[in-house]
Amino acid sequence: MTAKTAQQQQQQQQQQQQSHEMLVPPTPPETPPPDEELSEIFYVENRRRKQNIKIQVKLRVDGVYLRRETTQNDHFNEQLIRIEDIIGSSCGPRLKKRARGGLNSCKNPSKHTQQEADDDDDGAPSASKKAQEKQKQTGSDNSAYLYIYAYLKKEKPLRRVQTLRILRFRSSDVYAENLTTAQRWHHTIRQHKERSGAASTGKKLLILLNPKSGSGKGRELFQKQVAPLLREAEAQYDLQITTHPQYALEFVRSRKDLLERYAGIVVASGDGLFYEVLNGLMERMDWRRACRELALGIIPCGSGNGLAKSIAHHCHEPYDPKPILHATLICVAGRATPMDVVRVELSHRDKHYVMYSFLSIGWGLIADIDIESERLRSIGAQRFTLWAIKRLITLRTYRGKLYYLPAATKAAPPPPPAPPAEAALRASRSTNRSLMRRSLPTAHRATASEFKDLPDDCDEVQLRDLDLDLDLEREPEQDLFVDALSMTDRSIYRQNADSWHSAVSRRTAYYSIGGHSTRSNRSRLSVAQKIEAANAEFMQLVPMGTMPALQLPLPGELGWVCEEGDYVMVHAAYTTHLASDCFFAPDSKLNDGLIYLVVIRAGVGRSQLLNFLLSMHNGSHLPEAEDPHIVVVPVTAFRIEPSGNSGILTVDGERVDYGPIQAEVFPGLINVMTTTGQ
Repeated sequence: MTAKTAQQQQQQQQQQQQSHEMLVPPTPPETPPPDEELSEIFYVENRRRKQNIKIQVKLRVDGVYLRRETTQNDHFNEQLIRIEDIIGSSCGPRLKKRARGGLNSCKNPSKHTQQEADDDDDGAPSASKKAQEKQKQTGSDNSAYLYIYAYLKKEKPLRRVQTLRILRFRSSDVYAENLTTAQRWHHTIRQHKERSGAASTGKKLLILLNPKSGSGKGRELFQKQVAPLLREAEAQYDLQITTHPQYALEFVRSRKDLLERYAGIVVASGDGLFYEVLNGLMERMDWRRACRELALGIIPCGSGNGLAKSIAHHCHEPYDPKPILHATLICVAGRATPMDVVRVELSHRDKHYVMYSFLSIGWGLIADIDIESERLRSIGAQRFTLWAIKRLITLRTYRGKLYYLPAATKAAPPPPPAPPAEAALRASRSTNRSLMRRSLPTAHRATASEFKDLPDDCDEVQLRDLDLDLDLEREPEQDLFVDALSMTDRSIYRQNADSWHSAVSRRTAYYSIGGHSTRSNRSRLSVAQKIEAANAEFMQLVPMGTMPALQLPLPGELGWVCEEGDYVMVHAAYTTHLASDCFFAPDSKLNDGLIYLVVIRAGVGRSQLLNFLLSMHNGSHLPEAEDPHIVVVPVTAFRIEPSGNSGILTVDGERVDYGPIQAEVFPGLINVMTTTGQ
């Protein structure tokens, strides 16, 4: 065997070994200590000056630090990409399609040829250039690439600048070794993001998309603007397309594995779909845990985007001109902030409703403009301006009573009161009788596990004495765990169905009669004591309000203020924005436990009212000095009792039945996705 033949065999063995090493999955990189700093020297080719620019890249706890030497070698250009601005990274072979926003990659030359690359005195082609030419000829590239996706926050004007940094690791001739180095950087970025406060539970996001939002372009907007960002952030998600009204409410309410499967729920639509998700969560038996563990986010693909704008304002994040981009960045930041929820109770004829609101409650001028201008929806946002002019010409006033509890007397609602003792229970006998004889739709009836059996020796006289309703024929509740995707023939659910959370609902009857009672021989409690214990247990399951029922008077000794008169408008807001261009309550915070009640009384001048409407876009519409006609009162609860049967009431921009309505704030009941976590 000649020396040449032996050399050829040796080269073939090396090539086979190299190809085998490329096919073997790389071993996971060692997890670096939390505070370890990774550093590499990279080079960027300057084709105009035909030289390589040296860049030192350091991965630190606070972000990625880049230091570039200038041609004079005595000045440096520095850049720090903060870890908060990095939404994610990926590593592997070079992407065939250049990532959007990509810059020139930093190339780490081979360790065997770094000296030649730095200093090539004779001008001959260096070994690294020869290797590059060979790679071009053979089409092989053993480099591993790290893509770092960041959106840098800039002030004046407030904006996010898309930035992509590509690091090319090729210090080894073996791809697996280069990939291991890139993966080490990749995992370190993840660790630093988690240390900065970004939550990482390993669960997916549930994204609910209304395909008809955004003038029917919901799907297109999601695929073009939202999905690419989710890939960059390495966010795992399940996408559910809504098919009919109340789809999201039923899906969230009936999905049994919701908390085990998902880390949060993102609404890709307007405020209406967020309303469904909120009320679906509140109708779950595990509502308390769901509100605590599931963060809620919103991506404004719809027309009403007050919540998305309010969250951006809270986080000091940009909104326009790319609201979908900026809102998606907020949703993938991995942080959450508590947010207030308002429990709304209203009555119309013989119906009683309880719902949960996150935006506003309106009676009068703004509600009229919002609802009545629906007939002009085809002309876009200008419909509000045209209808506002119409309402100013034909100004309406509404007569009624307004009750409110100023925040100065009560900073936050107290915890639910303790169950009444036997004497108090007998004292409230006449009141509870009317409350406990209300009916509920079948979909909201109580399950058997929510009731307690009465003692066998309890006769009918005692039952009447305790004001229990003897309803022996209860329809069994249907199994609610049905995949909402298969409900193609499901009828449209009533938006304001009688909720079992209501204080006057049948669901407040905690006991059932019938069948043999299984009692412990050790328990010798009286009937009133059993009711007291059951009430205490049940109040842990449902969000109980602290206000008296709508039919009951409000106690003036607690600080309630009552006034009666004619009103142009009463509007209650608990977010800064009612819409993206309506800065309605500038002082509001996501979690301040306050409702800002804006009252405009009859007698206000049309010019003053016009100035009020025109100034809502920048928040200068509220009077700074005391005004007899326009008043702003921070409250924790309020009640409106309109006179007459004609008028418009809205909750979160949706029309509800006209009649008495009351609301109270539940501070920090849910968590919404933010970038600050504050």
